[in-house]
Amino acid sequence: MSRLLLILLLIFSPIASAELDIRDPWIKNLPPSVPVRAGYMTIHNPQTKTVSIVSLRSDAFASIEIHQTIEQDGMMRMEQMSSLKIESNSSVQLAPGGLHLMMMNPSEPTQPGDLLEIVIILDDGSEQRVEMQVIR
Repeated sequence: MSRLLLILLLIFSPIASAELDIRDPWIKNLPPSVPVRAGYMTIHNPQTKTVSIVSLRSDAFASIEIHQTIEQDGMMRMEQMSSLKIESNSSVQLAPGGLHLMMMNPSEPTQPGDLLEIVIILDDGSEQRVEMQVIR
């Protein structure tokens, strides 16, 4: 009986947590005197249910927030989002001038070519690690 339970847990455990398909993750490099970096990627949710990114973390940055760029009264400004919802079988693009990751206070200066790991935390409690490449 315990073998059957173990086999069932192994078979169905991947279904219990959402896995996003992350494409083209990159970070814009800036001079060391600038305390923030912007991160971009395309996130596809292949699941049959909507998932939300509720937070992000990395040893490479003091904090990471999801921001959107919006126009208000002819001025562009950034606004922090509490979460990022990704509908079933759809994609969300984080790109310059729109949705992006605001990555604050790098622990070390970044260089083009660096690979920095971030952890995406979803609303179901699951975590997904992503390597982002620093580019010019």
